Amino acid sequence: MVAVEPAGTAGAGPVLDAAGLDIAPGAIDLHVHLRDPGQTHKETVESGTAAAAAGGTTLVCDMPSTQPQVTTVERYVEKRDSWAGRSAVDFALWAGGTDPTQLRAMADAGAVGVKIYMATAPGFDELYSADDAAVRRVLRVSAELGWAVSVHAGDQTASDAHREALIRAGRTDPRAVLEVNRGPGNLAGLRSVLTAATDLRLPVHLAHLSAYGTAALDEFLTARAAHPGLTAETCFPALSEEEDLPRLGVYTLPTVFSAAARQRFLGALAAGEIDAIATDHAPHTRAEKEAGRHDAWAAPAGYPALETSLPLAYDAMLAGHLSPRRFADALAAAPARILGLPDRGRLAPGCLADLVLLDPAGRWQVDESTMHSLVGWSPMHGRTLRGRLVATYLRGCPVAQGREILDAARGRFVARAGAADQGE
Repeated sequence: MVAVEPAGTAGAGPVLDAAGLDIAPGAIDLHVHLRDPGQTHKETVESGTAAAAAGGTTLVCDMPSTQPQVTTVERYVEKRDSWAGRSAVDFALWAGGTDPTQLRAMADAGAVGVKIYMATAPGFDELYSADDAAVRRVLRVSAELGWAVSVHAGDQTASDAHREALIRAGRTDPRAVLEVNRGPGNLAGLRSVLTAATDLRLPVHLAHLSAYGTAALDEFLTARAAHPGLTAETCFPALSEEEDLPRLGVYTLPTVFSAAARQRFLGALAAGEIDAIATDHAPHTRAEKEAGRHDAWAAPAGYPALETSLPLAYDAMLAGHLSPRRFADALAAAPARILGLPDRGRLAPGCLADLVLLDPAGRWQVDESTMHSLVGWSPMHGRTLRGRLVATYLRGCPVAQGREILDAARGRFVARAGAADQGE
């Protein structure tokens, strides 16, 4: 079976007895950083997509912040072609930068959309849209192309000033980093892009909204009331400021929730106010994270999450926090809609047979020593979750059985609809 078809219209081939199991569409992760090329000491195509398959994700969408930064069609094609034959699951690639000619060429080469960075870091300046005018230029090109737009909101100048003020005050703790993430700079940047999207009446997707805190959720919901074309993602709200932050410190950054914020974001997911769950899978080595043990500003932001995202959401579904419909929609159907991929994300006639089998009676404990991400750690280590992932299927064929990868190279490149060049 490679697709879902109406009963009686296609031969099923081998029959699988799934009695007592739940079946759901495989997750589509809008937002991952697999570090390949350029930082393969953190992650590779092979390790990152194995983590995806073992975690029930059947399509990963990699961001352009690899090295070199994906801001030209030559770099895009080189990255796309270098991934061929190495991925356990299907993959799509975001474009970056601000050059209209290059953005059009990357769209023709199959880029699923453009990632706009309103904030930057050393080594990633080519991706930076430095002001509102630059953001609006990329939005106008995107309107012409009709592709997806994901935005990392922010105001770099204001956030830099906020950080420097905290450092002068002696603040080097992880909560200081959270203060900047949720501070007036990022909120001002968020308001700016929400205004631009509303003015231009363009569909725009907000990346990692949860990193900016509950005030950002308020801003987003107010704007979406006037412009339904806005969408947003959150990682699954699992890490706790009360318990995990004191214990793990910078290993929880950039997204950790107070009890009240966790309930707020989980409620927004349950209600469909936040559209999608996306991991922002951003692995760093232990040594890189340990650099922030005594100075949180020295640690890079991010943590590996591909292998635990769907299981965390399934645990929440079994506990009654998410309906089965919202579980499937947030992980698969909504991302497919945002990306414009009508044959993915649903168990419906005409859709690909990308699916997971789940045992609602099972339990398992997250053990970082058995996980596939190259960095070998997880902030979820030791957590016991209800439900157990039995198998992951890609186009009807099993790619993972439990934690074992059965087919390490079945994944294919997924181009945006209408792309001139579909790749290999």
